Amino acid sequence: MIKKLFLCILTTSIVSFAMPTSEYLDAFVAHYKIPATSALATKSCAVCHVSADDFEFNPYGESLKGKMKELKKEAVDGTVLAALDSADADGDGTPNSEEIAANTLPGDPKSGAKPGVAVAEPAPKKPESMIPKNAFHPAIVHFPIALFIAGLILDALGLFKNDKTLLLAGWYNLIFAAVTAFGGIASGVMAMVFKGYPLAGKVQNHLLLATISTVLMWAMISMRLHKHEKMNVTQRVIYYLLAIIAFFLISWAGHVGGDLVYG
Repeated sequence: MIKKLFLCILTTSIVSFAMPTSEYLDAFVAHYKIPATSALATKSCAVCHVSADDFEFNPYGESLKGKMKELKKEAVDGTVLAALDSADADGDGTPNSEEIAANTLPGDPKSGAKPGVAVAEPAPKKPESMIPKNAFHPAIVHFPIALFIAGLILDALGLFKNDKTLLLAGWYNLIFAAVTAFGGIASGVMAMVFKGYPLAGKVQNHLLLATISTVLMWAMISMRLHKHEKMNVTQRVIYYLLAIIAFFLISWAGHVGGDLVYG
């Protein structure tokens, strides 16, 4: 019994993580042909963000975001970058292209400022709300992902070993996954509104994939309202087909969500 309990806890702890690469940084490095050992390359995220720890956009990142919206682009490319070459995002008297050529940060007024130019101090940050702009979505969304995957593993083990305890554990994991999926979708919509993301492109795809995954989970629950062992062959095939589709969709949704955050 202890062994089974440990197995349940272990599998329930599984969480899927999306590890996308920074496509924006890749486009920046490729466009300006920046060497991998240069200061700009080593600063990585700090080119467009406040720092490697603070992911708020710096003035250059804000300029890129605005130019992408103006040019109706979903990603940074050479056109967007070139359109900002003559601008001075951080107001230090040096155009963006000259700062990049000099290996200084175009979004940091303390980096690459021309002599004699008075750099304005950034306005103090407003106190943050108790509800962050991400609406706790990064924390909430991992519950349905982990519970669903753990449920599938427990269910498969229970069916293989003909163990009712494992089947029951898989059943409860599936129910909790489907319930917490509503929280994931709700917090995602709140984050979209708080951050001002339009319902288009990757945001729309992320929400659509998450919604379809949730519908499939509830379809699986409706099939398992009676005991697992009473399913006939056709029902069991349909059940596991839905499980496979839901698994790929929820994994894809996680990747797109990670790409929105880190990409």
